Amino acid sequence: MSTIGYSTRPKSLLALPDSRGRTFKDFQVYTNVVDGVTAYGAHRHPEHQIAWMSEGTMQIAAGGNVWHLHSEHLVWLPGTVLHDMTLLTEGCMIAAYARPDLRPAGPRWTQPLVLEVDALSAQLLRHLADRTIDDARRLMSQELLYDILAAAPERHDVLAVPRNAAASSVSARILADPADSRTLGEWAGELGVSSKTLMRAFVADTGITFGQWRTRARMYASLEMLARGEGVNDVAPQVGYRTSSGFIAAFRETFGTTPARYGGKLMR
Repeated sequence: MSTIGYSTRPKSLLALPDSRGRTFKDFQVYTNVVDGVTAYGAHRHPEHQIAWMSEGTMQIAAGGNVWHLHSEHLVWLPGTVLHDMTLLTEGCMIAAYARPDLRPAGPRWTQPLVLEVDALSAQLLRHLADRTIDDARRLMSQELLYDILAAAPERHDVLAVPRNAAASSVSARILADPADSRTLGEWAGELGVSSKTLMRAFVADTGITFGQWRTRARMYASLEMLARGEGVNDVAPQVGYRTSSGFIAAFRETFGTTPARYGGKLMR
């Protein structure tokens, strides 16, 4: 079998060596449809993994980070990296596993990454999950996917989950019920800690304040509801807004567009 892989050469993102020997086992893609919370626990494997929730949300802990992700986020997990993955809602995850010497060139691929999913990379992952496509088409699709990912921007708008025990408890309950309107002081009183302790934990672990974090959590929750076809008037109270106008304003501030315009991207 030929040696397969990607390596750096001058003035080129990727160098594609002889790939005639590549087989399905070198790059396997699976579709996993779930009807509720599904936890995989902490584990590692020699293969690199690409994970994308085409529908629903998931939480991944890897490389000292805990991320809450939705359909616009694709995760790259280098081989042997310990990671803990939980699918938080019903939905569909597409996961690709590449043998250790099959990865894009460059140093950034040695650590876990959250990347942007565009329409083409999303379609390629769906296409590669089809076991009926022939080897030639599979090989071209794999190489095109890697070429796209090599230039894909990293996403820093992920919802980081605090590691502090008290703040983590608060975040888990808000994710379970985005409409929960308790203040930071009320959460602190219930957990027996000071408001300053919680405030500092959110900023230290997520880079944003509790209020900003809760707003982002609510907006991410709304994406799943909108993707199911629910209207703005129905979604707003489910994520803690008394009026649809207040929800639309928060949505625009978070995503730079309105829920109606964003809907087309969610349904791609």
